[in-house]
Amino acid sequence: MGNMENSSSDLEQVLEYRAALIDNRLISLVYVIEPSTLADIIQYALGQRGKRIRSTLLTLSCEAVGGDIDKAIIPAMVVEMIHGTSLILDDMIDNSGTRRGKKTVNARWGDNMALIACDAMMSLAIRELTGTEMGLTRAMLKPVADTMLRMAEGEAMELEMQVHSVEEYGRIAEKKTASLFSLAAECGALAGNGDETQREALRQYGNHLGLAFQIRDDILDFIAIAGVTGKPELRDLAMGRPTLVTVIATNDGLSREKMLSMDRDMLLEALGPHIKKAGMIAEKESEEALHSLDVIPDSLARQRLKALCDYAVARTK
Repeated sequence: MGNMENSSSDLEQVLEYRAALIDNRLISLVYVIEPSTLADIIQYALGQRGKRIRSTLLTLSCEAVGGDIDKAIIPAMVVEMIHGTSLILDDMIDNSGTRRGKKTVNARWGDNMALIACDAMMSLAIRELTGTEMGLTRAMLKPVADTMLRMAEGEAMELEMQVHSVEEYGRIAEKKTASLFSLAAECGALAGNGDETQREALRQYGNHLGLAFQIRDDILDFIAIAGVTGKPELRDLAMGRPTLVTVIATNDGLSREKMLSMDRDMLLEALGPHIKKAGMIAEKESEEALHSLDVIPDSLARQRLKALCDYAVARTK
């Protein structure tokens, strides 16, 4: 990959470089779409990227089992299109007007076009996946379909359930968020022709990493500096979305109504012990992810996968 990635410690640079690699391929897909409005929407949606951590996870997993990154590019694009679709649907459900400092697709073009864009992006994902070599397509189709179903289940459960326990929270987070991390790691292993033991290990790694990542997201909703995360401050609390912090807090006797009545400084003081508990659970998931890599041969890619565990629980946005 050249000098851009010559240090396992410089994970931010690895994330940025690989994000750019995936972005260039993603944007090239929209040039053949009509009408131009639909092409514009998809380009806009795919262009509102974060760190592309899922696609980077996929490419690193491929390399960790001895594969060539070139074989991981299309699966990485598929994972990012699934993720992009889920973000549009999240914004529609929440009636969100902004994401990462920009108008959401639904705010800019309306719900109807947002839904059509989701259909188009999933069609592109399927088309790209079926364009890979046949053996790889067959191997990936089932985990891709299973993950899409689990994500939908997680979204529905979050809307319908009153989450009262850490276990209930974990079930939803595993389906809604961790499943896509798990898919990314598994597809990377498949693209790299890893054996079944390696595939299962990376699948578990992705699951634990995804849970740690989601819990850190929950924590950042309370502690992040306004504007840094790209979403409105205390949005999850205001929306009534279950987070591990609020689940722990309510179980300890602090009601959501009481939390909403506090100003930010009072809230952070009251939530301090609960944020700490959530952080400890995130750290535990990160450690489990690390242990999952025990069967993976040592390499620069494996070192970077280990670094992702630290990144997931220490990031500030």
